[in-house]
Amino acid sequence: MPLPTPVLDNRRFQDIVDEAKRLIPHYCPEWTDHNVSDPGIAVVELFAWMTEMLLYRANQVPDKCYVKFLELIGLKLQPPTAASAAVTFYLSAPQPVEVKIPKGTEVATTRTESSPAVIFTTEAELSIQPPVILGAYTHSAARGKDGWVHHDLSRLAVDDSVTLFPNPPLPNDGFYIALKDDHSRHALALNIGCKRAGGAGVDPNRPPIEWQVWQGDVKRWVPCQVERDGTRGFNIDGEVLLHLPEMAEGEFAQKRAYWLRCRLTDAQAKPPNYEVSPAIQRYMRLEAVGGSVTSRHAVAITNELVGRSDGTPGQVFKLQNTPILPRDAATEHLTIESPEAPPVAWEEVSDFGGSGENDRHYTLDELDGTIAFGPSLLQPNGSVYRFGAVPPKNSLLRFSYQYGGGVEGNVPIGSISVLKSSIPYIARVMNRERAIGGRDAQALEDGKLRAARHLRSRTRAVTAEDFEFHASQVPGIARARCLTPGAQPGDAASIQPGQVFVIVLPEIESIDRPDPTELLLTENLRTSVLKYLTARSVLGIGVEVRLAEITCVSVNAELHLREGTDHVAGEEATQRAEELLYRYLNPYTGGPEKQGWPFGRSLYLSEIYGLLQGIPGVEFVEGVKIYVNEPGEWTPSKPAPPSLRLPKYGVICSGKHRIEAAPADARGMLRAS
Repeated sequence: MPLPTPVLDNRRFQDIVDEAKRLIPHYCPEWTDHNVSDPGIAVVELFAWMTEMLLYRANQVPDKCYVKFLELIGLKLQPPTAASAAVTFYLSAPQPVEVKIPKGTEVATTRTESSPAVIFTTEAELSIQPPVILGAYTHSAARGKDGWVHHDLSRLAVDDSVTLFPNPPLPNDGFYIALKDDHSRHALALNIGCKRAGGAGVDPNRPPIEWQVWQGDVKRWVPCQVERDGTRGFNIDGEVLLHLPEMAEGEFAQKRAYWLRCRLTDAQAKPPNYEVSPAIQRYMRLEAVGGSVTSRHAVAITNELVGRSDGTPGQVFKLQNTPILPRDAATEHLTIESPEAPPVAWEEVSDFGGSGENDRHYTLDELDGTIAFGPSLLQPNGSVYRFGAVPPKNSLLRFSYQYGGGVEGNVPIGSISVLKSSIPYIARVMNRERAIGGRDAQALEDGKLRAARHLRSRTRAVTAEDFEFHASQVPGIARARCLTPGAQPGDAASIQPGQVFVIVLPEIESIDRPDPTELLLTENLRTSVLKYLTARSVLGIGVEVRLAEITCVSVNAELHLREGTDHVAGEEATQRAEELLYRYLNPYTGGPEKQGWPFGRSLYLSEIYGLLQGIPGVEFVEGVKIYVNEPGEWTPSKPAPPSLRLPKYGVICSGKHRIEAAPADARGMLRAS
């Protein structure tokens, strides 16, 4: 049980009044009228009210001491965190030369009457360069290293054609384009003149192809995002607009280059598929039309004048804007401009415990923007020791930083569309992914509750519980699970010592009925979790972050209602059943503990019966069937066994459930949904 908190004085208003009345006969026996109408009693009640207020404040002392003790162990309330999003800059037209977008470029959402614009600042320089094709190849997966065929693209101008895949086309066959330069995070437009009826047999809306780039021997081929396919699966002339992830140089067909390929997926093995390989005629142009860069919800301030030093220790200054976001020590720091010396950058520290009298140190409170310099303290031998250097008298203090953060930065897709300044050759900007990770400042009560875990793990991740705790602290992560060596994915014999697998679930806007297609781990979020855990793990530990495997299930069931139940009650029972299923089969709110479906827990048919049987008005339940949906699909695809086993890194998510309600003595359907 928790330690009891003592109450320093438990007297209330009436207790104080009664005690004063009891003392009146002893100190003033001639005062005999003790009714509330007596002026003297009114004065007693007034002072009793004032005393009660003082006692209330005195009883807050334990809470204040508790907070001060938390400060002594180094626990600080977390400041707001800034949402991040990849923003894509689109060129007004493809350019023959490199286009650079500097770091710190500001973009924003549209300002409205009810809400101000939310400003985002890019975190790196973006360079958009025109692509140079070194060669094009067709590769047959069945023939392996001997399956490469080189194409001379210059022949397209003389009415020649290029066959993209071998005939007959088979899964994993591919069309490869070798690029001279690294086009990571570029938006490339592939303009193709397609041979008529070249893609015969395929569904133009769902062609069995996937565009990929090479990321090295570890990650290998990684899919690109296809913004649009104007060729409808290589059936008509058009443009394919691709957004490329990070690329790495590789060697294929005895050529070292940066590789982009179009691969036939496993869907090519069954109709509708390509009966013959599609072909290119007349032209094929690859152009850079834009690029993406990471941005965060922040406003940049450069060289703000903080104040002037008076040359004394322990000075305190305040910044004009708060809260302050995490800083890049190379460019965002305090600079002291002395009249007798050139500007000097000072170093930010968490405290002055290890600061010597010549160390140029300062502390910064991110919540209220307070900059403090080290004090000087009298030592037992009579000398004065300075904890950190003191800025020279009359020197100017300037600070560069970024401020912002909070949940208001979690804007949806397409919200960031305003350029704060004109950039040559840039026509527009847009975020193709929703901004995630924005979080408000930590509340005091939350800090108190987390104090015990802070003492246990501090800033280190050693145990599986430590990794789960620290991963969940990253903005944008809702749940995390650290797998033990026996539960890691892959062959147990191939797992290397010192590897840690952390499985995460991202935060989403709607957790009541999450869309399985929204449960994606973006590269930015994965990198953030990886950096956060790597900085806190012990030496020699390799950390890998993966998205939980989502198993999407649909439930079909028939509810038989009690005798005399009318149509309205049947509707309510059906609606109640759907709500229970969506809440129970949920990675965020589901499971027996209602804390999200446990990682790796199996789903049993019997628990669905028990869940539905408890609905008011239901006599019995029959015909319960569970179906497993294909990834990204809502419709059931295959029936599940009575005990649906999940991998150790898997969770359950609801698809589209179908519940029928009928009277107990009949099988007439009242409602299907």
